[in-house]
Amino acid sequence: MHTFNFTKILYSSALLLLIGSAANAAPCTNASLNGAYGFQDLGRHTEGTAFAEFRSIGVMTFDGRGNATRLETLWFSDLSINPVPAYQVTYTVQPDCTVSFVYVGDGDTFTGVIVESGLKLLYLETSGDPVRNGQAERMKIIQNTY
Repeated sequence: MHTFNFTKILYSSALLLLIGSAANAAPCTNASLNGAYGFQDLGRHTEGTAFAEFRSIGVMTFDGRGNATRLETLWFSDLSINPVPAYQVTYTVQPDCTVSFVYVGDGDTFTGVIVESGLKLLYLETSGDPVRNGQAERMKIIQNTY
């Protein structure tokens, strides 16, 4: 349990440092998040369940106007794997490049920061169960020219 708390404190501290450095960049808007971002996150369920820890990987696609879709696959510490159907997300980006987003279906909320001119997103869950943190990186889509 102490390792998990230390990790949460470490990620929180890093997020605060990045927020401070993001304040010196050009103002951000909802359009700063646009396109597909590959993500991975990890967390721990705080309610009594058959598993405690999980990892997820997937794609979150932002529309640049405050709406997104998230598609993921979850791995649980009981070694089960669970593909998750796509679900809707709403988001708001502040001029200092901080971002908040909400899973529409269950109301879980997250806070984060956009870094590297919109190429990356770092985030923490602020309400809901499970407790998670993660990062996302803008995907470079290469179109075939046949």
